[in-house]
Amino acid sequence: MAQALTFSPHRPMGKVRAYILRMAGLSTTTLKVLRVCNDPDTSANALNRVISLDPVLTGRVLQLVNSAYYSLPSKVSSLTRAIILLGINTVKNVVLSFALFESFSKQDAFRAFPADGFWAHSLSVAVAAKMLAAEQGVAPSEREDYFVAGLMHDIGKIPLNHLFPEEYRRAANWARSSGTSMRAAEQAVIGIDHGEVGGVIAKRWELGPLLAASLALHHEPPSPRDDGLRLVDAVALADVLTHTMGAGIPGGGGAGADEAHRTLGAWGLSPETAAALAAAVALEVEKAQVFLEIAGRE
Repeated sequence: MAQALTFSPHRPMGKVRAYILRMAGLSTTTLKVLRVCNDPDTSANALNRVISLDPVLTGRVLQLVNSAYYSLPSKVSSLTRAIILLGINTVKNVVLSFALFESFSKQDAFRAFPADGFWAHSLSVAVAAKMLAAEQGVAPSEREDYFVAGLMHDIGKIPLNHLFPEEYRRAANWARSSGTSMRAAEQAVIGIDHGEVGGVIAKRWELGPLLAASLALHHEPPSPRDDGLRLVDAVALADVLTHTMGAGIPGGGGAGADEAHRTLGAWGLSPETAAALAAAVALEVEKAQVFLEIAGRE
């Protein structure tokens, strides 16, 4: 254990920042989509004009729209129609999800843990965050924000495991054997945790304060508030829930069962409710696999 707690001789934040700066940013099309969608006066036609200039992205959006994930009653062949049916905010998050896979799915980025396990956990948290948002009364038009936040929540782990693979393995082994959190193990062994790295990526991609918070702060204890379920709280709860399901990435380090049930119970989710929600998440994840398939992950 003493060896696991030895700090890395590297200067981790400097190496991480250099890595992220070298990493490809969001594509021109994705940046245009985000800008168009953030315009309060935008329209389906305006978004269509941007996406339609990218045939590959257009095909991916239409393929996803016609998948079992959305279960629309009839086939949609028009991009404008797809945008109208799904809503501008949903299409924005779909495009951002594809950009995420494109930037972070290279196999050489995964040295200390397998890519498949990482994406399976990320997808489970995405689905769980969206379902928790529905459970807590979040408006349907906003629920895709919770999905994409869950999908991206652990993205800071990729630069860490790529740059410091041996240290990351030691941290994962220590987290697994001691029951501590992966975040604490990263801090002890490497000197920086994946939440901090996620915050740097969010700034680089100009993701906005709410999504940035979900990447940086999703391991903070989520406390019920009068203003409802915040994005970062939903991701934190979803992460706890997926660990109780056994859908944690290699290295584990999730909350213990008692702590997990206390956290879920604070939000009015009894063990029975949490179990039912976990079962629903597992079924929904099967449909959501299409995100990985269309993005070329499988």
